[in-house]
Amino acid sequence: MKDIVETIRTRRSVREYTDEPVSDDDIKFLIDCARYAPFGSMQQPWSFLVITNKEIMHMLSESGKKGMISILEPIKNISKQSYDYLVSLKDIFYNAPVLIIIFGNKNVLSSVIDCSMAAQNMMLAAHSRGIGSCWIGNAMPALMDEKILKELGALAGYKAIAPLIFGYPKGKTIMPERIEPEVKWLR
Repeated sequence: MKDIVETIRTRRSVREYTDEPVSDDDIKFLIDCARYAPFGSMQQPWSFLVITNKEIMHMLSESGKKGMISILEPIKNISKQSYDYLVSLKDIFYNAPVLIIIFGNKNVLSSVIDCSMAAQNMMLAAHSRGIGSCWIGNAMPALMDEKILKELGALAGYKAIAPLIFGYPKGKTIMPERIEPEVKWLR
């Protein structure tokens, strides 16, 4: 198991996976790690939907891609690189074997923050075990569609916060450049 600082510094968004499935035990481990994330107001506002069915993932990929293209279409000249990349993308889930969607309770004020911290716990825990991950924002248009959520069996009163893919990386993921942040000290 990796040191936590090394895990934080070496985790990358993985966009190319082997065909090897992630075991149910590993999926349960990741969800267990998620529930140890900080949460506000004594609430634990998350629920998890685990999808390994390729047909469902394909449907979500197509719907998410179509929704994102319609969002980017009016501004494609401004964000041409993002638009062109999305149009050329065959599968927004990069053929990962597992998609876990973290849903947050709509009645909990801090649910977006809480679920985002749970997602980070899952991605770091996955990396510590050699499992790659990536947060797939392009899935959000599909996950905001009430009809699709009902088909998936999502809990009523919850909204999708974090669509995460998991799998074993195919090759090495290059570290993107990290720029120094603007830091202001008040002493």
